[in-house]
This record gives sequence, structure tokens and C-alpha cells, in this order.
Amino acid sequence: MTTVKSTSSAHTPSALKTVILIEDTGSVSAHERAAALAKKTGFEVHKINPQKADKRFDKAQWQLVFTEAGLALRLSSEPSWSDIRVDFASAGLQYRKQHGGGRNEAIAKAIGIKGKQQLSVLDCTAGMGTDSFVMASVGAQVTMLERSPVIAALLEDALLRLEDAGEALHKSLSFVQADASEYLQQISVKEAPNQLDVIYLDPMFPHKKKSALVKKEMQAFQMLLGPDQDSEQLLTAAISAKPKRIVVKRPASAAELANAQTILPTMAIRSKKHRFDVYILKSI
Repeated sequence: MTTVKSTSSAHTPSALKTVILIEDTGSVSAHERAAALAKKTGFEVHKINPQKADKRFDKAQWQLVFTEAGLALRLSSEPSWSDIRVDFASAGLQYRKQHGGGRNEAIAKAIGIKGKQQLSVLDCTAGMGTDSFVMASVGAQVTMLERSPVIAALLEDALLRLEDAGEALHKSLSFVQADASEYLQQISVKEAPNQLDVIYLDPMFPHKKKSALVKKEMQAFQMLLGPDQDSEQLLTAAISAKPKRIVVKRPASAAELANAQTILPTMAIRSKKHRFDVYILKSI
């Protein structure tokens, strides 16, 4: 089922420069959700006139905007960018669900889903939620983790809209705002070994500045979160949590992640652009 929890109220440096804007001023729901988000994050709330879209709010770099289509992220420094929004009901994701290969996709093979089995997957680096959506669409029960309050807000709103739309897939997705390493440490202490089937990691990989193919979403997240400095720590924590399997998504040519336990992948499953390093943990 769609659940939204928060285990951390810490703000990232960029999040401190964030405001909440209500563009959908006639919506009671938008005002209620903006008030709830402001209470959780401490972000200031401002109303803006949607009829004056050319006069953008420029008092904060990061803007969480309640629009008629749902919550969106805008950057005042990038006025040419369209809104960034997580939308699990988008045409692109629905097409991938219907025609993307299903359980024949590399990611489905990597998490090891078979038959009528419903795996429990902890996606420690949810981001835009695309991989979580794909894993849920092939039958996994996915819990998404995200520590950034800005990205968390986008995911939470997307899940609420998915549930409001009556999409059955919302029952297979849940969300927790938390630092993944801290969350995994709690699991390793509280949970019985092998209670969790799969831990999924997709550490942010630095893209070349000259690449014109890097999507604005990835560019925005890199600016928001800064460079990835804890991917090895995250894999180490995942191994200590003792799931049945860990899957690490990597660019095709990237090196394997190091870890304190010096454990190597059991196998690798490749797609056109990525490689999924699979760690099957029998005993540690």
C-alpha cells in the first residue's frame, strides 16, 4: 500500500534555500498540502499568480510549486527548464509498463523475481522513482528511501496522486524519508537476517559536463545533492543489513563499488547503458 513516513527532519544545505509556492490558488487541496509540507520542512509558503507566469518568483533557487498537475520543482536559475515532476501515471511510464519487456527487463532479472513470487525491495536511492515503479510493475513490493526533503516532497505527492487516481500499483509502493545508511543500520540491528529480499542501490554517477544528453532532472539533483561521497558506505551498510540479495546499478563502463567487507558481485546483468551488479548473500 502507499505509505509515506519520515524518519529524519534534517535539511540539506540546498533545501534551506527552498520555498513552497501555491500556483493552483483555487485548490483547497493545494493549500492543505502546502501547509502540511511547510510544517514538515520549515519551508516558507508563498502564493503566486498563475496568470503572470512570465514573472517568475526569484527569491529562492529551489521552488516546490503546487500546480494544477501536482507538485513540481522549479529552479530560478534555469528559467528555460520546464517543471520537474514525478508522475507515476505518465504516458512514458505506462508505456514502459505495458511494452517495456516486463520481467525480461534487465532490472527485473537483477532483482530475481520469478513466478508468482512477490519480492520485498528496499530502494535506497529512489530519486525520481522510475526504477521503483518498474520493479513494482513486475510484481515487487517496493519501499523507496530518499533523504532530500525536496525530492521526498515530489515522491510523496506522486504517490498521493497515484492513489487518488485509483491506480492499483499504489498498493505496491511505499515511501520513507530517511538517510539510507542510517536506515540500513537500524535494519541490521532490529530485523532478522534475510527478512528483506532485495536492497537496491543506484548511486549518483558524475556525468561529463559536455554531455548534452544528461536530463534536466539529473542535472537538478546533482546541483541539489552535490557529489556522491557515500556510495561505498551505503553498499557496506547494505551488506551489513543481510538481505538475500543486493543490486547495484552502475553505468556500463563504471568500476564495481568497493565495500568494507571486500565482497565482489556474484554476477552482472547488462542493459544497453547500464550494468546491474548482483550480490547474492548466503552468509557473511
